[in-house]
Amino acid sequence: MFISVIIPVRNAEGYINRCLEQVRLQDYPHENIEVIIADGASTDRTAALAEGCDLHGISVKVLRLTATGRSAGLNAAIKASRGSAICRIDARTRVKPDYIRQCVEVLVRTKAANVGGLQVPCCETATECAIGWAMTHPFGVGNAQFRLAKRSGFVDTVYPGFFRSDIFTKVGMFDESGGVVSEDSDLNQRIRAKGERIYLDVGIRAGYEPRASLKEQGRLYFRYGVARTGNLRKHGNLTSWRQLAAPVLVAMLLGLPCLGFFVPAALIGWAAIVGVYACADLLVSVHIVVRHSCWRAIPALLLVFPAMHLAWGFGFWYGLLLPPKRDEHLSV
Repeated sequence: MFISVIIPVRNAEGYINRCLEQVRLQDYPHENIEVIIADGASTDRTAALAEGCDLHGISVKVLRLTATGRSAGLNAAIKASRGSAICRIDARTRVKPDYIRQCVEVLVRTKAANVGGLQVPCCETATECAIGWAMTHPFGVGNAQFRLAKRSGFVDTVYPGFFRSDIFTKVGMFDESGGVVSEDSDLNQRIRAKGERIYLDVGIRAGYEPRASLKEQGRLYFRYGVARTGNLRKHGNLTSWRQLAAPVLVAMLLGLPCLGFFVPAALIGWAAIVGVYACADLLVSVHIVVRHSCWRAIPALLLVFPAMHLAWGFGFWYGLLLPPKRDEHLSV
């Protein structure tokens, strides 16, 4: 099977060499791999570094685009691809040498349209570890299977995606039009709507680098919340209950004090919610640092859960009430 590895990037000069080195180390036959890098108008040396890479028999093509959106980059790379399967890898993604081979085997065995594995954090600093651990805990991400699953099976989405190339003819490309959307969820939702399936194999691991600060993580989750409202508008539904948890929390934190002017008991409810959330935050954070034997991460852990939840919730309401233009919140 000929594989097209597509990599959407923008201003990723700190990551692109390591990302391409991972492709060079794949144990899949190099003559059956091509790499297509879609550079979204980078203002740094990303494209130049990519063009200078030697991947030992793997052909590399760099598309210099004027559009900056991730969906535009993915679509341009897919259109330029020759593979019967499309392997998406992002600049921050870390994969082992058997990644492509494992994905090919699972794709053939399951006959799924899209396959993938668990998303696992690769962190160094205490803050990065705190963010990574929060993103792989039910208190942080609800029932997101591609971060939490213990068993392989059919799911609603995977990270970052290994697709049969013909699926894009059947369901269409990544969404570039209209308002901001979560492009991965949107595509996978269309795949399932066409009767195709998505398979998560827990034996496949794809690492990623968490954001380096709580501020960056908050911005990321605000964008996630905004993008989710785009999916809601487009499809008329949400794919999981977890997507309402943060917006409901924000609504109660803001609404109950206002209601308290008329119904004093609402203030008791507000205090109870804050108290229960704070206790849960503390207990979960302590459990995580004990499990990882890393007490220095406790300050960041105590802050990262509310940062993620509040940013996602505010982003959801912002996107629902004040729909932004596409370029306002999406970045590669």
